Order: sequence, then C-alpha cells, then structure tokens
Amino acid sequence: MKSNQHRILNLALAGVLGAFSAVALATAPVMPNFKTVDSNGDGKVTLEEFAAKGGQPQAFREGDANRDSHLSSDEYVKAVANNDRIKAGKFADDAWITAKIKALLVKDEGVQGMSVKVETHKGDVQLSGWVNSPDQIARAEKIALGVDGVKGVRNDIQVKR
Repeated sequence: MKSNQHRILNLALAGVLGAFSAVALATAPVMPNFKTVDSNGDGKVTLEEFAAKGGQPQAFREGDANRDSHLSSDEYVKAVANNDRIKAGKFADDAWITAKIKALLVKDEGVQGMSVKVETHKGDVQLSGWVNSPDQIARAEKIALGVDGVKGVRNDIQVKR
C-alpha cells in the first residue's frame, strides 16, 4: 500500500512541476530582437541596454564571449538563450518548492494537506486554507520551513470554526 502511495505522490509532484514549467515557458516575456535592444544603433548592445529590456546581468556576462563589455549580434543570441535559462530556472525552483511542500503536507498525517494552499515566489512561501486545530497550523509551517530553498513562510492558515 505504501508503495502505491509513494508512486502517486511522485507522479503528482512530476505533474505539478511539468505544469509549472509549461506555464513559465508560455508566459515568459520574449527578449526583443538585436536592433531593438541596440537603442543607440552602434551595432553592439551594452549591459545597460540589455538590462533595460529585461535581461539578466549574468546572462549578459555569459554571452559576452570576447569580454569586451558589449554584445555583438551573435553574442546577443547566446545571451538571450542564457537569459531564458536563468529565468526558467528561478521559476522552476519556486515550482519545485511548492510541489515538495504540498506533497509533504499531503503525506503528513498531522496536517490536512489537501485543505492547505501553497504558493511560492522567490523562495518565500505563503500557506493558506483551513485546518481543524492550531497544532496543524504550526505543523504545516514547520514542514514548509524544512524544505530546501525556502527563505521564509507567511502562514495564513485558519482554524475551522
């Protein structure tokens, strides 16, 4: 019986992660083309121009192959790909945290995990929903704080009256 429960939890976790990844790709803003980002028209993109259009500094540095602090059109393509990877990675981290906490809450006999909603943004977790006792509120928060990558927990869970 436990083996089947373990499989179901793993499948649920994989499904949640897949759904979050699909949403991230579908809703991620697309970097504009090279000529649009090159606002002064000098044929190269500076870090300031890249960042003004939503680019991450780390992606700029990784794309700048010749280390001249400018991106050519070829380097820009690499920087945009790196930018997409970095943004997707941050979203996937939050999705993983949410899925992991939810799976642990469902698995825990002391918490009604199906009644607790979990949201994560940049490692900060918000718990909400309804449980039967204050002990369940504290237990849910303790579980969330025990997950790697969690920076903090806002616990808005309420006791049913």
